Amino acid sequence: MGQGGAWPKIAPPMNDAKPATTPRRKSVRAVKPEGQWHHGNLRESLIQWGTHLLDTEGSEAMSLRATAKLAGVSQGAPAHHFGDKNGLLAAIAAQGFRDLVSQRQRRLAMVDAADGPGQLRAVLLTYIAFAQAHPARFQLMFGPLLGRRDDYPELVEAGTASFAMLRSVVLPLLPSPRADLLTEDEVANIVWAAAHGLATLRMHGRGAPIRTGPRPSAEQIGEALVRFCLLAIDGLATDHA
Repeated sequence: MGQGGAWPKIAPPMNDAKPATTPRRKSVRAVKPEGQWHHGNLRESLIQWGTHLLDTEGSEAMSLRATAKLAGVSQGAPAHHFGDKNGLLAAIAAQGFRDLVSQRQRRLAMVDAADGPGQLRAVLLTYIAFAQAHPARFQLMFGPLLGRRDDYPELVEAGTASFAMLRSVVLPLLPSPRADLLTEDEVANIVWAAAHGLATLRMHGRGAPIRTGPRPSAEQIGEALVRFCLLAIDGLATDHA
């Protein structure tokens, strides 16, 4: 056995693998390991298998034992790296934030750096798309399942980096001079709150409680949110006060 009591590995799933539409509860079967274990990848592999388990089985099926079985390692390996289940969940959530940042970066790379509204659109729409594609991860990243968040520097750093990316596309859009109504951080937080609310509703398949016309698509709702945020930011100009 190697570091953390590891047996030979099997290849872990990629973090961006599409989850099942409706997580199903079922027993986790041990999978026969293949190939050789690379010690330096043990922690990363456990995070990937834990993410896979969360996506496909749901949070109730999450445990250190189940993750160890899927990864083909000894039962003590996850505890060695994460301490307990909450520690593993914190690592999975941190990876979720890093994946979100990476997806935003890829979309931003397709937008002209001088196109401020386009950059805001890319960041907000990617956030909404991430929530729909990975609902279990999104709920873990922002919901009550994970406790003692501030005890995990990796998670704090990843979450801060995600918000900093949103802030970096909001601030250049602020008018100058502008009315002294909101601080820069308050504006960024409000834009995030609007996007988060819509992402949560779309994740649960919810739309507007009252509508007078045809049901808008997810893309149309997202574009409407972006236009609303841009108009609200523009409204901070002093000549609008």
